[in-house]
Amino acid sequence: MVARFIENDAVAALAAAWARDYRLLAPVREGQAVIYRPWAPDMHPFLGRPPTASAKQALLPQTENLLSYTYRKDHADLTKTEVFLADPLPPEPTVVLGCRPCDARGNKLLDRVFLERGVADPLYAARRAATLFVTVACEHMENTCFCHWTGGGPTSEEGSDVLLFAVTGGYAARAITPAGEKLLANLPDTSQQIADELAARLANPVEPGPAPDLRAAPERFLALFDNMDFWMDQSARCLSCGVCTYLCPTCSCFNITDENQGLKGKRLRTWDTCMSALYTLEGSGYNPRVSRAHRLRNRVGHKFCYHPQEFPAASNERNAQPEVSCTGCGRCIKSCPVSVDIRRIVLDLLEKGEKK
Repeated sequence: MVARFIENDAVAALAAAWARDYRLLAPVREGQAVIYRPWAPDMHPFLGRPPTASAKQALLPQTENLLSYTYRKDHADLTKTEVFLADPLPPEPTVVLGCRPCDARGNKLLDRVFLERGVADPLYAARRAATLFVTVACEHMENTCFCHWTGGGPTSEEGSDVLLFAVTGGYAARAITPAGEKLLANLPDTSQQIADELAARLANPVEPGPAPDLRAAPERFLALFDNMDFWMDQSARCLSCGVCTYLCPTCSCFNITDENQGLKGKRLRTWDTCMSALYTLEGSGYNPRVSRAHRLRNRVGHKFCYHPQEFPAASNERNAQPEVSCTGCGRCIKSCPVSVDIRRIVLDLLEKGEKK
């Protein structure tokens, strides 16, 4: 497919053009962080490194209005109250600019949860259908990245509508889907020099290094499930702060609450974290995951055991490696205040589970 060319100085103008037809989320620098923000005329998109948080919020907002409700008293019979419900407005067509291939791949894993479990989540489905992802291929891998462990790579096209490659003077843009082609319709084709540079880049991809064989991960996890010494050792530094889950492109846990104000209210869906002690606290006061070790075990188990067991067909499609609920973005490692490294946990799991 013919690549289009975007000059460095033209990125902001192109984003502004897209923002006329779409709700545009673009990454900007705020201190040491790179944060997605809704487009504003004075914005300057920053594509130089992966955003601090994933693009998950475009499909699964951190706080989402599921419905609004109003109570109305029957003045003729005060024992009766009517309830009127209002659905939220349909989602706006959206473009997410500047995510990385690991984030775009995360959309497929969210689809497993919200679209492929028998009953599709209608709000997620509508937002998914209305959202396009313009992804930046990685020029190098940070020391916390491990996307090649989980089936991805620095130039993976999976989940993207457009894939950008940094080249001399700007970006070579390749449309991955027909919707992505429409986004690039008014851009010039690349020059022969840029086309040759892109071809050389694709022919010599970033070498990510060796990756472990994760096919045994579910079995090894189950072998160590009741070994609390192992999990206490792995969680010894963990603070249960939950930053790993909030930054993760594939974590999908949520809570639902009704927020009332007089006779009106909203039903809200908000992100939750399995690393919180309150996550499994029952009304009786009993908590089946009372310790950090239990909670960390659940998080690792969900990503590397329960998910491939629940979706074996997806794992079989991959032939070599199972589909795990992790894209290897490394945010949970990079932003952990005490440097808990999920890669180390998985490697220990594979080694010690075999000896069990």
